[in-house]
Amino acid sequence: MDFEKALELYENSSTIELLYKALKFRKKDISLCSIINAKSGKCKEDCIFCSQSIYHKTNIQVYPFLPKEEILEKINHLSKFSDRVGIVVSGKKIEDEEFEKLLEVLEEVDTKVCCSLGLIEKEKLKELKKFDVRIHCNIETNREYFKNICSTHSYEDKIRVIKEAKKLGLEVCSGGIFGLGESYRDRIKMALELKELKVDSVPINIIHPIEGTKIYNLIKEGKVKKLEIDEILKSIAIFKIILKDAEIRIAGGRKFLKEFQALALMALDGVMIGNYLTTEGRDIKEDLEMINNFLKIIS
Repeated sequence: MDFEKALELYENSSTIELLYKALKFRKKDISLCSIINAKSGKCKEDCIFCSQSIYHKTNIQVYPFLPKEEILEKINHLSKFSDRVGIVVSGKKIEDEEFEKLLEVLEEVDTKVCCSLGLIEKEKLKELKKFDVRIHCNIETNREYFKNICSTHSYEDKIRVIKEAKKLGLEVCSGGIFGLGESYRDRIKMALELKELKVDSVPINIIHPIEGTKIYNLIKEGKVKKLEIDEILKSIAIFKIILKDAEIRIAGGRKFLKEFQALALMALDGVMIGNYLTTEGRDIKEDLEMINNFLKIIS
């Protein structure tokens, strides 16, 4: 499906029509993932949405790379509910000393792991291949709009990591954020770019504007509009329709869908459960109940 066909489908279909089209392509089950914020804050990048950036004054917790025992404890807890646990490290890229600590953690992990390590170098990717981890590197938005959300690194930097990981045979998780001021056309372009990259998993986040960030101020001043639930659902559905072979999962900010979270499952293959990087998520038991009820209905 090219851009014009996707755009025509989006503009000429109702939300429920798109969701039913997407339902045909979703996986049979819903995979669950969760994340650990293994190093928080002091990031020197200027992404407009990030509460961990040094360019923003937020009230988040700031700490260095967590001790191995603490990370393993968190992984063991989350793996009781999740199919995969992500280890996330703040900053442009993981430092050498931190990377050695990460390898020590991976030596003792049994569950499936995803690693979000920024603009990681090829040599480190080769090391991670030994552990068969999934590499996470969000493109955040499409190529054209990226300049509006970050100036300290480029869209091409992201693409380099994704392509190198794929070339090494690693699975890749890459998606982005809805509600950064982009149009639905931008989102469609983003989905097509992810399809071209042949990513395995696509996390969809809905902007959760945190006070002190640039995006918070832009929304507060009315320079960036808040997305309506209808537009979010349509965008999720068109992602699944375009990216038929990838796992489409909902992640941060899904609380803004309110009671329509269950409806979004029609176009989703996965859900991130538990807490996010610097914000709290929904009670895991509530999520499991919602997912199980949905699967009963469509079975």
